[in-house]
Amino acid sequence: MNPFNLRIGSLSICLLLLAGCGFHLRGDIPGSPQEKTLFLSGVAKGNSFYSDFNKSLIAGGGIMAAKPGDASAIINVTTVRHLRRPITLSAVGRANMFDLTFRVIYEVQNPKGDILIPEKELMVRREYFNTQGSPLGQGLEEVQIRGEMEMEAAQTLLRQVVFTLRDKPANPS
Repeated sequence: MNPFNLRIGSLSICLLLLAGCGFHLRGDIPGSPQEKTLFLSGVAKGNSFYSDFNKSLIAGGGIMAAKPGDASAIINVTTVRHLRRPITLSAVGRANMFDLTFRVIYEVQNPKGDILIPEKELMVRREYFNTQGSPLGQGLEEVQIRGEMEMEAAQTLLRQVVFTLRDKPANPS
């Protein structure tokens, strides 16, 4: 028997077993298309955090509403900010280790104006070592770390909103 066919057969059996036991991939936003529609205010559409949030929402099966009235929840972001502070100094007095923080302050409400999540702060932190050996490469590394922090914050914010919507429906009957 061909080893490739053996692998395909094993994969098929595993998939059938997983489907039969009720296994579901995690990450889908529950509910109808209306309940999967969110509106993000306070962040410009050109901002990378907005883009990361939108990608995470689409990956979970949701969509970004064009206007607040079309959404099941409105996320009002008041602060989106990167902070960088030195932690340690080198022998010559230059900062070589930094604390990077990405901070988002937000609240969530339904279209009627009822607060679902009162103002809350979300922070993502990283420590970053910069030897100043190759400033250009390390500058690009810091940019990449900041991008990863923004993506993590966007995914965390989305999970918090989805969890809240599961507990408190945005449009109660």
